[in-house]
Amino acid sequence: MREKQALTTGEVAKYCGVNFRTVIRWIERGHLDAYKLPGRGDNRIPVDSFVDFLNNNNMPIPEELDLGGHKLVLLADVDDLSADVAACVRRAGWDLMVTSDPIHLGWLMSQHQPAAIAITQMQYEASINRLLKDRDAKDVLCICISPGGVFDTAAQDGWIHLNWPTDQPQFVLQLSNAG
Repeated sequence: MREKQALTTGEVAKYCGVNFRTVIRWIERGHLDAYKLPGRGDNRIPVDSFVDFLNNNNMPIPEELDLGGHKLVLLADVDDLSADVAACVRRAGWDLMVTSDPIHLGWLMSQHQPAAIAITQMQYEASINRLLKDRDAKDVLCICISPGGVFDTAAQDGWIHLNWPTDQPQFVLQLSNAG
C-alpha cells in the first residue's frame, strides 16, 4: 500500500528527470491531473493520476508508487463478455489493460509484467505459456473465460477454465487469492 496520496511538482520532476517547470506545463496543458492547495496555490498531483500519466506515456513506474501485483491483462473481443469481465476486474481493485490483439497482448505483458492474464479465446493459451516461459514469469494467474462453458480441448498446464457468468464468483475468488 502506498503511503503518499499526492506528490509535489518537484517530486514528479525528479521521477521524470525534468525541471519542475516542465511538470507545471504538463498540468497547465491538461496532460497531468493536479489540484491547487489553498493559500499559496502549490500544485499537488494525485499518485494515481501520476501513475496513469506514466503508463500513458510509456514511462517506467517507480517501485514505491506501483501498486504491484494487481495488474491484469485481458485479451478479448469487444463484446458483452469482455465488458462484464472488465467490470468485475475493476471492482476487485485490479488495474486492467484490455486488448483484442494478441501481438499487443505480448507487448503489454513485457511492459507491465501483470500478475494475471485472462483470455476469452482459448487458442492463445499455448502462445501465452511460451511468452511466460521465455521471460521466466512465475506465479502469473492464467484464466480462460468462456461464455456458457464451451471449451474445445483440455486446459493447458497452469490455466484455469471458467464458465461465464456461472463461475464469476470463482473468478473474483481467484483474483482475491492472487492479490
